Amino acid sequence: MKRLILLLLSLFAVTTIQAQHKVTLAECGGDTVLYLRKAFDDRKAEFIGQPFSKVMDEWKSQLPVGRLLFGDTGIWPTKEEEKNLVNSIDIYFNTEEEVNLKGMRNEPYYGVGISFTPPFLHKTKEFWQLQEAENSQLGPQLYEKLKDYIVQNISTFELK
Repeated sequence: MKRLILLLLSLFAVTTIQAQHKVTLAECGGDTVLYLRKAFDDRKAEFIGQPFSKVMDEWKSQLPVGRLLFGDTGIWPTKEEEKNLVNSIDIYFNTEEEVNLKGMRNEPYYGVGISFTPPFLHKTKEFWQLQEAENSQLGPQLYEKLKDYIVQNISTFELK
């Protein structure tokens, strides 16, 4: 009976360790799209309910932040303070120029879309201004504002 319990505990420990295995770009043969799918789609459950900083730590360990696009609540909420609050973000490894060039050539480009759980604390314009002031897609001040947003959903996508 003790052996059975030890065997089950060992199997559980090995399974848990394997489930937490971080994927690298090198393990994907340098294939960025495969890396995005394995690192984010296949491990989606590890990110949901976690702070955005966990996603960014994974991303920045293998890829540059080429471009960030913010989704927001829009202008339709009736209360002024609820308008244009950031509620999602798309991350690309390509820069804006690279994305535009791919679009003109009708070539696909890829990213990861993340939606956040409320509360939504910052307006889109504030984040754009920080990007401009820091001359970076994700400078330290912007990262500080985003890092504690909680991930509601995460998935890779392809655009043309």
